[in-house]
Amino acid sequence: MGCLFSQFKKTSPLLTPLCISNIMLVINKYHVRCLMQSKKINTTDRILQSALELMQKKGFNLVTIKEIADASNVSEMTVFRHFETKKGVLESAIKKNTVIPSFKKTFEENIVWNLDQDLMLIAKLYLDLMESNKSICLIAVQERFTMPELVRLISDNTEQLKIFITEYFKEMQAKKKMVELDSYSQASTFLSMLFGFFISAALWETEFINLSKDQFITNSIHTFCNGIKK
Repeated sequence: MGCLFSQFKKTSPLLTPLCISNIMLVINKYHVRCLMQSKKINTTDRILQSALELMQKKGFNLVTIKEIADASNVSEMTVFRHFETKKGVLESAIKKNTVIPSFKKTFEENIVWNLDQDLMLIAKLYLDLMESNKSICLIAVQERFTMPELVRLISDNTEQLKIFITEYFKEMQAKKKMVELDSYSQASTFLSMLFGFFISAALWETEFINLSKDQFITNSIHTFCNGIKK
């Protein structure tokens, strides 16, 4: 910031002391505003992370706002000011960690219209993102009967992803690179296969599927593509 002002001063020798003072005041206000915004973002993220860790460990109903505040090193009032309710914390975490933007970008920029390569890419991205959102998924499993709206929030993301894959399969059929099948059903089957691996690993680690993520992806994509490739 100082270097920027020095350079500006060199190129503007006619600046009066009052002008210089006003410029510095504007710069300082902007700097303070940026710091405050950064602090706010960091506080929000810290609350969300602490809340998810506590809810995964104890269950949604047993976690209190006080515990979330203590774990986040903020006051209870700060938690309420950011999210209003405990349920609001969880809903904000789900919305913040939506996987849709990453998939939208992948479908727009990285698809090469090769069935094996594309589905391998999609499978890796899906499992990586699900792993990063494991806390949310496990909380949804725990609270599926007490908070059905939470499951609906997550299923909305899944449905959007299914639509991306459905449209991809339709285009692959139009390009004569895939056999004529119901695209939506195939997209559902594909995602169910990947979700099955994720949830079994999240709940039971290697007790149910004793394969690494890469092994599972390679073998399952090979089998899946052999069934639908033209």
